Amino acid sequence: MKSNFPGRVKITELLLRDGIQNECRTMPTEAKLYFARKFTEMGFQEIEIGSFAHPKYLPQYRDIEDLLKAYFSLGYRKRPIIKALTTTKRAVTRAIDSKQKGYGPDKIAYILSASEEHNKVNIKRDWDQVFNDLPAMLASSRDNGMEMIAELCTVFGCPIKKQRVPFENSFRLIDRLLEQGFTEIIPCDTTGEATPDVVFNYYTELRRRYPEANVHHAHFHNNRGVAAANFFAAIYAGVDHIETSLGGIGGQPAFIVDGVPGLGTGKSYTASDFNGNTSTEDMVVMLDGMGIETGIDLKLLLETGNILEELLGRQLYSYSIKTGPYYGG
Repeated sequence: MKSNFPGRVKITELLLRDGIQNECRTMPTEAKLYFARKFTEMGFQEIEIGSFAHPKYLPQYRDIEDLLKAYFSLGYRKRPIIKALTTTKRAVTRAIDSKQKGYGPDKIAYILSASEEHNKVNIKRDWDQVFNDLPAMLASSRDNGMEMIAELCTVFGCPIKKQRVPFENSFRLIDRLLEQGFTEIIPCDTTGEATPDVVFNYYTELRRRYPEANVHHAHFHNNRGVAAANFFAAIYAGVDHIETSLGGIGGQPAFIVDGVPGLGTGKSYTASDFNGNTSTEDMVVMLDGMGIETGIDLKLLLETGNILEELLGRQLYSYSIKTGPYYGG
């Protein structure tokens, strides 16, 4: 079985975007910068640093330009790829403006859903509206030296319709995205609907259909406690790039932030508030125990996970910050 696993898996750290979007208090810019620095020091190849969404919808990221400017002013000679989220033309324009000023992200991600019902709730557009908007945004980002990628939500199940999403939904969208010129697409299990058997079948078929395309990524939420098993199945099926969050936090954007009711994505549509990402610490410990390289300083990662728990003032969804690595790790 060992020979089927890759020798190395790349991990994108999601704390500063997908991780904290579910928090009911904004994290100070200085704290965000602290974690961005730690992730850089511990060897991550990619960090998702925030979102350019309008602050009235996602106030957690109203400081995105300030955070980027502070991070890039550190002048790292070697640093991770910095990714940020965009879902509108205005958001892309803001990202480009930051890039032109010398502190923009290296890549921006556009999110859409394999369930059209979820797409309408999450970004307030149907599929046709999305694909009408994308060409101009894709061209603008490229013209300004910024890669635009797609993140495909609800690949395995829709929390709005409360049913499985057929594989063909995501495959049709991947076909359209590749035709439009996207060079990276990330399938995502947004609310933890997948099971390991389904995951293995999906990624096996994905590999068969798109052997050369940059689509062999995985992103699982852990609200049913099987995300590690899902990642194992995905990696066994050929995935070598995964996305996780320090502390296993995250979920649907918070409706009330800093004591003020806002907009977010509206009323909760998930089964519970327990729908965070997969813990980065636990995944790195698991991969390390399997002999799979990540390039991440495990000791510093676990130390930083404990600091996040102290900062948030609650126990997080991470086993490894308490138990540590496997013996000899």
